[in-house]
Amino acid sequence: MLVRRGGALRAAAVIAVLSGLLAGCGADAEPERNALQPALARPAKIAFDDSESIFLMNADGTGVARIAAGREPRFAADGTKLVFGGGSIATAAADGSEVRELTEGGYGPSFSPDGSRIVFARGGALYVMNADGTAVRRLGELPGPTGPNQPSSQSPVFSPDGSTIAFTRANTIWVMAADGTNPRPLLTDAHQNTDPVFAPDGASIVFSSNRAGGKRATIHVMDADGGNVRALTTEWSVGPAFSPDGTRIVYTRPRSAPESGAELWVMNRDGSDQRRLTDPNRVAQHASWGAGSER
Repeated sequence: MLVRRGGALRAAAVIAVLSGLLAGCGADAEPERNALQPALARPAKIAFDDSESIFLMNADGTGVARIAAGREPRFAADGTKLVFGGGSIATAAADGSEVRELTEGGYGPSFSPDGSRIVFARGGALYVMNADGTAVRRLGELPGPTGPNQPSSQSPVFSPDGSTIAFTRANTIWVMAADGTNPRPLLTDAHQNTDPVFAPDGASIVFSSNRAGGKRATIHVMDADGGNVRALTTEWSVGPAFSPDGTRIVYTRPRSAPESGAELWVMNRDGSDQRRLTDPNRVAQHASWGAGSER
């Protein structure tokens, strides 16, 4: 409260002050601003690569910024960390700081739902390790390739409950228990089926396939048991990834003309409302959508 001092009229001033105090008691005073403001929210981000470096951008495609060297970034489920390949498997904070190399060699890494483990491919076989790079071990009994054109395993991802790993082997989508036991083909047909990713609710798997005809892949979805396959895109498209809430899918649309490159697009979970996110003059691929936070 500002108090006006009136030199010669001290008595009047005292009365005015008292009147103001009484009036303040009877009126609704404006609440004071809290000196400790709530922490700023961490917005959801999309990570991607251009085959050499990793970038972050806002979910609407704005604010693109390079954060590290590497390829194939994947967010942890809570959006606080990234894991990526590119000569070695490494992790970083969601803003690209605190880069830490975990193991030499490897590609296509992915966190377990609780962030405690990382699954990845190396030499055509699948491996798992702790999130700090310790306890590296090979998963399962599927043999690695021993020569040209031999089957290899790649693109491993955990199911949302952490019990299952889906992966690609010889253009077929397979699943196995998270400890590497009971590997079995999930989607076996004459088509090339790759890039499996579970929906956040675990009910379905989105993937790339040339089953629509021709040599170029499009995005499809199937139930988690391998049934009810349906197409989501008709244009050349690969590398799908769900938004944290499962309502949208970000994916790569390669192009060959007038110049080769790749763009990131986004669509609703049912394939509707397809739109481009990235500048067509920028190479953008291997997207991962990280969750935001209220604090």
